Amino acid sequence: MKAVIVAAGRGSRLMNHKPKTLIKIGEKTILEYILQNLTTAGVEEFVIVVGYQARVLQDFLVSNNHFGMNIQTVYNDEWQKGNGISVLKSEELIGDQQFILSMSDHIVSPKALQRIIFAEDQRNLLLVDPDVERIFDIDDATKVQLKEEKIKNIGKELKSYNGIDCGIFKLKPDFYQAMRRQLEMGKESISAAVQKLIEMDDMAAVFMKADEWWIDIDTPEAFDFASKNLNKFIGQHEPVG
Repeated sequence: MKAVIVAAGRGSRLMNHKPKTLIKIGEKTILEYILQNLTTAGVEEFVIVVGYQARVLQDFLVSNNHFGMNIQTVYNDEWQKGNGISVLKSEELIGDQQFILSMSDHIVSPKALQRIIFAEDQRNLLLVDPDVERIFDIDDATKVQLKEEKIKNIGKELKSYNGIDCGIFKLKPDFYQAMRRQLEMGKESISAAVQKLIEMDDMAAVFMKADEWWIDIDTPEAFDFASKNLNKFIGQHEPVG
């Protein structure tokens, strides 16, 4: 299976002058953790959408021999717009197959990734954390309203919610059609396309389990939290397979 990693944005809240995904936590960049965990979980090919400081990210991949992985990059010349446009730029390389969509600042445990990758549910899927009490920065999180496993609503401003978007999707090609329809309405975000799939009754949750973990690194405070806790999470040695 292929994975699309959206890495075109600037990540301005981290006051960073290179792609956010190249920030180091310990000895590795965020991107390295993402690639490593997705590969461990079963992803074989990657499409990384670049934009802001695209050459820096591309040079990083080349200088590391793409970490021995099958990685292609595609340039989003509209990277200052909504992140849904970045996903659209991957369409030609994905074709008519299902794919994993990952944000470039979410590190997710391989076990959780594996379960969504190999889920038998044929709907579009989102990895959701039902334990909202353990979320580090709940105000910044994308909230999800669910009825059992069916997703009923999504957005950062939801007042009523019972899950949190972990930044990992398993999508069918109809996501691209949903995104185009929302762009016609002036809506550019991934969440907008997901909302369209929800209206089509084609969006369900795969739930994060208590012994699995994820980190969203979107603010200086979240970066500090990740720096202090990532080794602890990785040290859990959760079985994959």
